[in-house]
Amino acid sequence: MASGNSEPERIIEGQKTKLTRVAHGIVYDPAHDVIISTEPLASSITFFRGDASGEAAPIRVIQGPKTQLHGPYQPAVDLKNNELWVADSRTDALLVFPLDGNGNIAPKRIIMGSKTGLWYTAGVAIDTDRNLAVVGSLLGRNTWHHNGGLFVFNRTDNGNVAPRDVIAGPTTGIVGVWHVQVYDGKIYAIATNIKYLPPYDPGGFAPAKDCKGPPLPWIGPLGFVGVWNIGDNGDIAPRAIIRGAGTDLIHPSGIAIDPAHGEIFTTDSVRNGIYSFLVPRFF
Repeated sequence: MASGNSEPERIIEGQKTKLTRVAHGIVYDPAHDVIISTEPLASSITFFRGDASGEAAPIRVIQGPKTQLHGPYQPAVDLKNNELWVADSRTDALLVFPLDGNGNIAPKRIIMGSKTGLWYTAGVAIDTDRNLAVVGSLLGRNTWHHNGGLFVFNRTDNGNVAPRDVIAGPTTGIVGVWHVQVYDGKIYAIATNIKYLPPYDPGGFAPAKDCKGPPLPWIGPLGFVGVWNIGDNGDIAPRAIIRGAGTDLIHPSGIAIDPAHGEIFTTDSVRNGIYSFLVPRFF
């Protein structure tokens, strides 16, 4: 197994890939052997064959004005309902596409609006057993100090709808949530804990009045991996946590879980590394 300063087995890169400087979300579709990557700078979603390598062109791209994609972050594959979910940070929205979608297509459903409480939506995971969508938001419209949290919606929700549950508040330890996963009635969330309130329009346009300069986003308490139960609601402490100097985590961002082997994987946006933790009791 890879560890330390290991070389990757394959790299997908180059002009033909249509990949940009950042891919803020990657997911693998095991049923169709497809790698899915979101591209916030291109407002697109790219699809690659599972064995793609080098300057491989995507087999499909979702992009264009009908898609309503602006700053897509974490994608989530729902194989049971043949859907692709995407958290969009710029519109504070969740967009749902057909899993085999391609081109300039409109979403099947959109969860967006003032009732959602979402602000800088970064993560999404689908609980197909309970028909729920769990959303990670970096900030919150109605939360304590506008900190982020976990927002739970019905999977079939559409439009400007309120969440069923919101996990947020000082006891949670959450300042901002990035990516999320769900498994067997549990939520696995990355509390990146970056307090990101830019002094300019988050759409990237005019600066706010009396703007003194660029933001300082890399501030806040140490981030962590937190575990909550589906059905938790309110200011609730995590049921389990990975955090502290010994973990080497500062501001983690991505998460993948391997319940069969009791492992949690996370990336860290400060360390620029991938970390694996053996925690079978978390599952």
